[in-house]
Amino acid sequence: MDTPICFTQLFVDKQNVRSSGNIFKVILLKEENHIQFLENVFEEPALVSQLSTDIEKVLFVLKTNIKNSSKDDFRSYFTKPNDLNLVSLNKSDVMNKCWTALISIIPKTFFGVKRNESLFKEIIETVIYGMKSQHIQLGKYMRKWDFSFTPWKSLSTSESDRILFNIVCWIIRNLLSLIICLNYHVTTCKLDHDENKLHFFWKHQWQSFFDKSIRKMVLKGIIKKVEPYSMGRKLVKNHDLDMRLKLKNIKKETPKLHLILKLNNDFRPIIRYKYDAQTSLEKQVIKRKLNFLRLLAGIYYPKMEVLYNSLYLKWLQLGKPKLYFIKTDLSNAFGSVDKTILLKIMQENFLKYQNKEENFQAKEKNIRLFKEIFNEVKRNFLIRAGSTVYLWKKGLVQGYTYSPALSEIYYQYLDDINFADHINNENDNVIKLFLRVVDDYFYITDSFTDALNFLDALKKYKNVNYEKTVVNFQYPDIKFSDEITFLGYSYRTVELQVSRASSVFSGQMCYKISFFSTVNNLYKFLESRIGQSSMQINGHIFNFLYNQESLVWEHIFTTFCLSANKFCTILALLCSTEDMATFLQLYKKKVTVKLGNTIIETLMKNKPSDFVFVYCINHFRYLSLLALSLCAKQTPKCAIIVPLINNELSKCNCIFGKWREHASRIDVNGSKLRMATKDICRRSDLRGVMRKFNCLPEGFQCFNLKLIHKT
Repeated sequence: MDTPICFTQLFVDKQNVRSSGNIFKVILLKEENHIQFLENVFEEPALVSQLSTDIEKVLFVLKTNIKNSSKDDFRSYFTKPNDLNLVSLNKSDVMNKCWTALISIIPKTFFGVKRNESLFKEIIETVIYGMKSQHIQLGKYMRKWDFSFTPWKSLSTSESDRILFNIVCWIIRNLLSLIICLNYHVTTCKLDHDENKLHFFWKHQWQSFFDKSIRKMVLKGIIKKVEPYSMGRKLVKNHDLDMRLKLKNIKKETPKLHLILKLNNDFRPIIRYKYDAQTSLEKQVIKRKLNFLRLLAGIYYPKMEVLYNSLYLKWLQLGKPKLYFIKTDLSNAFGSVDKTILLKIMQENFLKYQNKEENFQAKEKNIRLFKEIFNEVKRNFLIRAGSTVYLWKKGLVQGYTYSPALSEIYYQYLDDINFADHINNENDNVIKLFLRVVDDYFYITDSFTDALNFLDALKKYKNVNYEKTVVNFQYPDIKFSDEITFLGYSYRTVELQVSRASSVFSGQMCYKISFFSTVNNLYKFLESRIGQSSMQINGHIFNFLYNQESLVWEHIFTTFCLSANKFCTILALLCSTEDMATFLQLYKKKVTVKLGNTIIETLMKNKPSDFVFVYCINHFRYLSLLALSLCAKQTPKCAIIVPLINNELSKCNCIFGKWREHASRIDVNGSKLRMATKDICRRSDLRGVMRKFNCLPEGFQCFNLKLIHKT
């Protein structure tokens, strides 16, 4: 009962649910099958035998109401628009309609008292407003249920919570999910930065969009219907038993096509396997093949921070010439791969790789591995949309295990041809930086002519996304900006300073956290989400070579704000207000101390040799607790711990608060290494910087359940 359950998986991307029979056995709703119905609800015969007459009556009425309401697929509760234009629905409207349906089907006597009904509604809200793969601790709600009213008071105390738990689970799994699946299509989208946010669409609108999109893909020659596998249930009946089994197995093994909605009703096709559970041996085979494909690709770029450091030092050495930045990406990078050319490239790269290999046994092993991969890429790739099977004809399909590695081989080969002059830079007096990560390109040069040549070379690719192309110089029909964003970082092209892109922290934090089954241990879940393991601490932004100290302190504060926002969001969702104070020590340990120390270590590794970083350890402690205080104030449920945070904040406020003697450096054991001095702690320039940190960075959104419910 305390094991977290993911209910959203019951109705997310369930496009083919057409009737009650797709969710549960409708035959159980017949009057003569009441015992079988009870066994289906409770799964344990021992619990069925302990049911009271009152509970049995409630369940009998529930079963009868479901039978009557499901005859018209619950249409009487949902007024659907005639318009077929696809629009993401307001979840509060979805919640109201689903609640109206549930409350009319579930007997009033089930709740016993109004506060139990309110508690049940809270559970339903948690499910409907939930995130993708969010696991819920249903047991904590059961412990709040009042069993002192009929029909619950007639049960034995030891089994009442288990009986309630099973009934609520069954209602959500079978009734709520059925109501949602028959009327809505629920999925994730690429409409904003909230990657785990679920969007609800009217089912008929989504089906219309899906059918039109499939037709477009067929007309463009991307997919082609395959016979005899393109058959619904009625046509399958025309075959003998052996053929039916064959068709059934083909459809089971064939990955299903999903459409990820993007802006302007554009979409990204992606496949998902129904049975994606792999044995350890299968995982090893996949890993071995992926490693081999990476070897065939041939070239590995150093980390961006290493490349950028070298570029900056050369820029200083050459007298800070004007630099020209270009950022672009490719549309439909996987789908634009020419498989015929890809297979030729694979053969060429393999021969080159084999010529370098001297070990005969290794060569034999490589041949076997290459043949397996080559034949797998060469053969027809089948995908399934509903009951129809299609042949994927153009490019690589996203979601296929080897598509990223194969795409890398393809585009690496084209880059070597089209951008040869831009990739190679052996001239010490010329600045060039070329980087491609999957389908994103980033180029920096000190030559305007070279920048123009790069843009000309881009035209050799038919799928360049010019809407997302940005440069820091004037060029017809291309966006201009002095600040260019690439892979989560923002580059100031005049001073060459680097910051986090606002997309990293904009939007609701709850949609950026994966609430997996590990939520049952809140301490460990928090520990893994707020510390340095979940925060990108590197020398790209924590760098005194090219970032001014004031900007570095902004990065420090923003980093603490990210951790603090995660901490408050998780507490607001998973913790009772009475227990929140017990986790403050964990925040101090993982964020204030460990994350702060990691930032300091990173800064010390990325500074000029003649630069002295003057700080007190309390400056970091102060900012970490200030970030937590600001987040807690804006997270309504966490307001209760604000006084406790502010109390801790006052103890380390050596920059603005009352002066006390303290250590400015401590070792790993907490022993004092150096005492603080007032001049350093109260640096006037640093006080000026820190006065700006009186609010959260622009774009930050703290968790507010009322605001979530309005979306």
